[in-house]
Amino acid sequence: MDKEIYSISSKILYRMRLLLGRVDQFWENYVATKMSRDEANNLRKQVVAQVGKAVVDKKIRSEIKAYCAEVLGDASYWPWLAYYTELRGEFKKGWMPVDYYRFKFLPKMNPEKYMRFSEAKTIDHKLFNGAVVDPLFTRTNGQYYHKDGSVLKQQELDQILQEVNNEIIIKPDSGRAGEGIIFTKPDELQFEKLPENTDLIFQRVVKQHTELQKLYPHSVNTLRVQTLLDDNGIVQVKYIVIRFGRGGSRVDNASRGGGWIFVHVDGAVEPIAFDNIGLEIGKRHPDTGMFYSDLKLPFLRDVISLCKAAHHSFPYTRVIGWDIFVNKKEEPKIIEWNANNPFFDIIEARFGPFFSEFILDENK
Repeated sequence: MDKEIYSISSKILYRMRLLLGRVDQFWENYVATKMSRDEANNLRKQVVAQVGKAVVDKKIRSEIKAYCAEVLGDASYWPWLAYYTELRGEFKKGWMPVDYYRFKFLPKMNPEKYMRFSEAKTIDHKLFNGAVVDPLFTRTNGQYYHKDGSVLKQQELDQILQEVNNEIIIKPDSGRAGEGIIFTKPDELQFEKLPENTDLIFQRVVKQHTELQKLYPHSVNTLRVQTLLDDNGIVQVKYIVIRFGRGGSRVDNASRGGGWIFVHVDGAVEPIAFDNIGLEIGKRHPDTGMFYSDLKLPFLRDVISLCKAAHHSFPYTRVIGWDIFVNKKEEPKIIEWNANNPFFDIIEARFGPFFSEFILDENK
């Protein structure tokens, strides 16, 4: 009898844990979605304030809400599409709002157990051997490792650094948008002053292609290429942008003051650049004076081939954003990759829709 009671109690406890877990997940998703929509409303207000007029009136808002209800199944998806409309100057059917992209689309395309691999920069050279900017060494769980996996002693670390003639860059393993990056000279590196309890990757500061150097010389100006592994196993390029620094910044992230330019797959560069909220910032770089439309990209075909090959080698996530560096010999290399909510909103607004087949086709 006691065993029977124990068995019933165990089943009840197990079901309660499952129920509490679902409630917890529901609440977490609710809060995250609300915060995302609040962000969209705030960004729209910023755009309207800077442009000086609003595109979205009551009629257009009603049209957007009706579209969201019919196509996405819920009118409450409207805030991001209203923000897109302010940037584009018109509403476009087929757009995917960020909250749908992040909380509906990506979890289905990029299972979490595989998506998390993109946050571990210290293993990129193992996942994409030969296709990445190799590390000098890495630090994981407090230990320093050679790229071949062997543990390095302090004397060996010093020897590696002595052979480096230029600066090195140190990145936190899961850092995003240029956060936590350290530039230093090898002989000035003090290991004891590095952030504790953080996995790190140590790399040479690379020399970029002359065209990208002319654009802006103080940051490595990367190409962000977003790829999709479609239902037929074919890797499609959804968009390409070039990101660049401004005002002396050492990083090219728009969130750190940089800008971006849209690039067509045939190599044509759009003449106007944009900032981190999607507003125009002119036709020429404010520091170098280079016209963006004058950029020549003879290496673009190789960049696309690299991204497609890399995605085929990691087919476990279907949507990936690749950050690509191109050296002076026109050889592209992966600096980082992102399968966890890769940069999307302002590019979708300005030049999308990019995933309309997953919205319009599925809801016919």
